[in-house]
Amino acid sequence: MKWRLIVASLAVLVLSGCFTVNEASSPVLGEDVVKHVTVENYGWYLFGNIPLFCGNEDLDSWCPVAFFSDQVTVDGVFSKLEALADREKSKIENLRIVNDNDVLFEAYYLKVPWLVIYKKVCFSANLVKKEAVK
Repeated sequence: MKWRLIVASLAVLVLSGCFTVNEASSPVLGEDVVKHVTVENYGWYLFGNIPLFCGNEDLDSWCPVAFFSDQVTVDGVFSKLEALADREKSKIENLRIVNDNDVLFEAYYLKVPWLVIYKKVCFSANLVKKEAVK
């Protein structure tokens, strides 16, 4: 019985949500580009509006998952990108956004959006030296 509880708890954490910040630098990006950054958060919502699990925006927290918290928002994810740009003393350029909602269950061709929805917000941008921006 205990192993079922452990497996179920691990499945909830793995399938729940994730907040990630990925950074990459390369000379191919250009001499003024400090780095390329993607900031992403996703989670699961009941009936499309009631948050169940999502990635925790507090990257220093011991728990990577936020329960019953609506942190999958454009404003929340973009504010993390802005904070990263401020920390790097750079500006944001070539910004791309993915704001996606997917239905978890589909019965044949009938989508049932009122059950569980997967929401994802992702920003991708180049951070450029402030002196180089005209």
